[in-house]
Amino acid sequence: MDVIGENLKNLRLSLKLTRKEFVKDIIDSSYLAHIENNKNEVRALTLVKLLDQNNISVLEFLKPYGNMEKQNEIYEEQASRAFFSKNVNALEELLENSAYPNLIIRQVVCLMRDKLIHKEKKYPTQKKKMIKRFLLAVDHWNDDCLWIIANALEIFETDEVCGIISLIASTYTDFNKYSDRRIKLLAQIILNFLDLCLKNKTPLWKVDKVFSYMNKLPNRSIIFYEKAQVAEIQIEELCK
Repeated sequence: MDVIGENLKNLRLSLKLTRKEFVKDIIDSSYLAHIENNKNEVRALTLVKLLDQNNISVLEFLKPYGNMEKQNEIYEEQASRAFFSKNVNALEELLENSAYPNLIIRQVVCLMRDKLIHKEKKYPTQKKKMIKRFLLAVDHWNDDCLWIIANALEIFETDEVCGIISLIASTYTDFNKYSDRRIKLLAQIILNFLDLCLKNKTPLWKVDKVFSYMNKLPNRSIIFYEKAQVAEIQIEELCK
């Protein structure tokens, strides 16, 4: 992680920009100073915004350092932003980027694109099996796996999805030790699961434990949207 702060500083200096000019309104310039001096880590979303506004390729920025874990996080963050804003072209650009080697995550981005153009039902069975095999082969799901689950719930059968949610709810409970990113991913999984239940007309009383799990997630600002959406779904269910 340290090299990212150092690289940001070298990049900013090469562009002959002050810290204030480099960050604009994204973060405070004093916070950038802490990042550059390795006193604070930079969140993936913040890094994406900083590089985007300065017209710098995120993956090219990370490539020299071989930080695959960070590359995954950045790539996933870019895909999530594109999907949330319904930007099909941005997802296509990510898929065309040959500098990113993770095949499984790329397949999930393909699915995200297909969902935006309403072709998810035609998503190849072979690719579904590939993603499932990958998740089953992992002993403990890290953040990359949780991101895959959050964005690929549709490929699983109903009993498989319920099993995944039950496993997550019983395994990922040490909330105070989790990063904002992991908390965000857990909240997204719950919200996407409930959306899938509504889409498939699954009675929500059968999955009421997910509401309890969502309520246990810490009230961090990063999951305000997910908390609000789940609360709205729960209220509508109670009013029926």
